[in-house]
Amino acid sequence: MYLVNRRRKIYLVLAAAFFIFQTFYLRSILSTRSASKVHNLKYFTWETPDFAYFNNQFILHLASAVHNPLPSRKLLSPGITCPAIRGVQEAKVIPVTDVFDEHGLQSLGYETDLQRWSDPAAKAASTERVDYYTDIVEGPSQIIEARAPTESYWQWSAIRFVLEGFVLPWTPNQWRSTARRFQLTRPLQQCVDSVLPDLVPHAIAMHLRMWPSDLSFGQNDACYHGQVPVLKHIFSKCDWTGSYLYNNVLRVQKSETQPVIIATDNRDHPAIVDLVRRLGPRAHFMEMTETCTTAIRDAHPSNETQWRIATYWPIVEAAVMVRTESFIGSFWSTFSQLIAIRRHRVHRTFFVQNRLQEFVWGNRWIIVLALVGALGLSVVRTSRRFR
Repeated sequence: MYLVNRRRKIYLVLAAAFFIFQTFYLRSILSTRSASKVHNLKYFTWETPDFAYFNNQFILHLASAVHNPLPSRKLLSPGITCPAIRGVQEAKVIPVTDVFDEHGLQSLGYETDLQRWSDPAAKAASTERVDYYTDIVEGPSQIIEARAPTESYWQWSAIRFVLEGFVLPWTPNQWRSTARRFQLTRPLQQCVDSVLPDLVPHAIAMHLRMWPSDLSFGQNDACYHGQVPVLKHIFSKCDWTGSYLYNNVLRVQKSETQPVIIATDNRDHPAIVDLVRRLGPRAHFMEMTETCTTAIRDAHPSNETQWRIATYWPIVEAAVMVRTESFIGSFWSTFSQLIAIRRHRVHRTFFVQNRLQEFVWGNRWIIVLALVGALGLSVVRTSRRFR
């Protein structure tokens, strides 16, 4: 009788754990909005934070499409801010339709008739601005805008993107399917098609973030040793060596001759130099093509060609890596995460880890359930002992 009761309690603990995990999945399904209930004359939008480069802005667009805080409203993009880097002399704001195809945006609930709000004064007069995510509630204003200074909407978007897109079970599918609907415009897609076309379908792509990570949330330590106590032991962040990176290639490769396409923010870093030496002729870097330059030049005024090329190139690199046979990314980089979330070959998508870290991460929910079961058994034994 004692064994029967103990087994029942263990089963109840496991069932409770399963119920909790299943709740996350059902919640993600129920949060999907019905397009038929969207009000075509009311909008939700947000300000772009000053620090946000393209990847951060993409996350804001993606998170808003997955979990629109005001499901009855259409989404109104604030545009894409092109910061003054990589040859761009001064920051510029371009329409989101310059980067992403209109049909995909419309299917995600975005307004693509941008002329409707081309008058800044009329837009400002119709806008209610809020500071915090918890302040985003329905009201009479045509536009409700989440302001940037508090970073509240950005933090909500980024944290939920990481947790639901990569950490929690069952929730990534909605993020993946939504991310894949952000299709590039025709000129940018021509760029993607022109980069290493013979290698890409068979290659391993590696994105190696050698500078401090994007996902700092206000911390200044280059390795962010104090951030996310569990994940910092699962995904390495810095102090990489060429041999460590090369072992990641060996862990993933299908053959000893499989080409490796590398994207990095520092080609001269000793670890990158050593990795390239170890790979030999297998190592490749992406370069701007004449086809890409022509496509951008034909699509925009001639005086915009140079800064648009500088702005678009990282977007093109990421889209190329989405299409490779395998991908190894830097977990703490938004660039890598946005590649991973868009890839169809999910089972061939990895992050820089050693084999033990990969095993723990790949089996994390089995390990969690085992720990919950062990904890439940311990509770049963303890309660039995004190009866």
